[in-house]
Amino acid sequence: MSSKQAPAGTQAIGRALAVLRMLAESPDELEASAISSGLGLSAGTTKRMLGALVAESLIAQNPKTGHFYLASGAILLGQAAQRGFGLDRALPVLEDLNAETSESVNLVVREGSESVVMMRVQSTLPLRFEQHPGARFPLYSTASGKAMLSCSPDAEAYVASLPARMKPLTDNTLRTPARLEAQLTQIRERGYSIDDEENVAGVRCVGAPVLDSYGNAQAAVTVQVPTVRMPKRRVLELGERVQIAAKEVARFVPIDRRMSG
Repeated sequence: MSSKQAPAGTQAIGRALAVLRMLAESPDELEASAISSGLGLSAGTTKRMLGALVAESLIAQNPKTGHFYLASGAILLGQAAQRGFGLDRALPVLEDLNAETSESVNLVVREGSESVVMMRVQSTLPLRFEQHPGARFPLYSTASGKAMLSCSPDAEAYVASLPARMKPLTDNTLRTPARLEAQLTQIRERGYSIDDEENVAGVRCVGAPVLDSYGNAQAAVTVQVPTVRMPKRRVLELGERVQIAAKEVARFVPIDRRMSG
């Protein structure tokens, strides 16, 4: 048994954060029983946890349904985090790219082996793929993940850690580490990545890494397009444009200090 003990309250903090993340990732309000079963907590523990979060205005309870959702306190924390990351200054870049392409644009960051949507400007066209900030996907199946990996010092270690047969999300998902490694080489040469219906069927994405001063990437800018609006010639056009946007974002978002590590 280790002589080191976790600081008092660590478990409670971890559970509270798990509740907040669960609500952030859900498109709908959640009832207490769903939170309890989703996190493997007893009904009593869940009730106390939810009560504490409500008291701090981090979550609120719908008086009609009894279900829970993120409240004003969480919104204020999110806004403060956006300012700290410089995302308020990066947003106009994403909006310009959205206006120019009429397609959905994401700013994505890396958390371990996942791509996490940090900011999104949604397409206004009738045919589009719905997504929300906080959505998480494997690095190997997304344009953002592959863009970041192509300029990550641990890319080789990440590829080596993958199973011989990777879990497919669609029929087009890359199945082997060797194929991913070959794509990363191509991305480094041309400067942008492609997700050819590898993460979501019917959706193609083009992404470019947001580089820090060392040439490493912990973030990426992507354009997300329904396949019917993405012929091969448009991939090239978007590839060139998304690289420009990624370089502009790098000017505003302090990647070295905020997103690395």
